[in-house]
Amino acid sequence: MGAPQRYGYQYQALAYVRGSYVAAPAAGSALTSYTLPSGVRGVVLAVLLDATEGNLFTIGWTSGGTSKSYVARLPSSGVISYEFGPGLNIDDPADPGSTITVSVNNAGSSGSSYKADLLIGLF
Repeated sequence: MGAPQRYGYQYQALAYVRGSYVAAPAAGSALTSYTLPSGVRGVVLAVLLDATEGNLFTIGWTSGGTSKSYVARLPSSGVISYEFGPGLNIDDPADPGSTITVSVNNAGSSGSSYKADLLIGLF
């Protein structure tokens, strides 16, 4: 079995980060993150968002020394999966040693809970 391949693009490995539930997070709070090893670039393949209310979420990374981001929306309470084939940032991969983060844009209301999981292709 060779390296994982999707849409003709071959990754050396995949990294999956499962976040923990966060109660009523503050605006801008990171829900999950992954720091790339040195010498390895990363592409966001999928994000799973789970919250007891609707909100906006920012997927952030650094490419070429410049901060990049994508805003994803969870319109109401529940779970949504964003799959980015062949990769959200395939043309702007995250720099080696940088961190890919999923954060919540607006503060969670009292009693709310949030969670995010992240799947990254490494090359």
